[in-house]
Amino acid sequence: MTTLDIARTPTSHLVETYAIAAAVHGEATESGNYRVANRNATIIEAIYRELRARGETALRELLPLLRDARPGVRGFAGAHCLLFAPDQASVVLEALASTPRSLVGLSAEMTLLEWKKGALRFP
Repeated sequence: MTTLDIARTPTSHLVETYAIAAAVHGEATESGNYRVANRNATIIEAIYRELRARGETALRELLPLLRDARPGVRGFAGAHCLLFAPDQASVVLEALASTPRSLVGLSAEMTLLEWKKGALRFP
């Protein structure tokens, strides 16, 4: 999906692609495959920027991902939803942060720390 494709892609399809990339990123992170994780982080970032450009209605399409079975999906959605649905997102991130020996959980913990300090920023 190129930048031009993203601009023309329906929001629902962007959210589906975001979820797939977040799931793959989470699995790659836990297994130590940084190349796959980084490639998917780039996809997630591009989709998030497009959703943000479309406005809060588009961003709210991420909220159902807070209930996804895959930790990587919940982690990214939780981080991105903190800015407009902090009560829902923080609960999800706190649950992930309590997961023992999980890199996704550690990421959720760090995300919450940065958010509470007021230092959480997304490109």
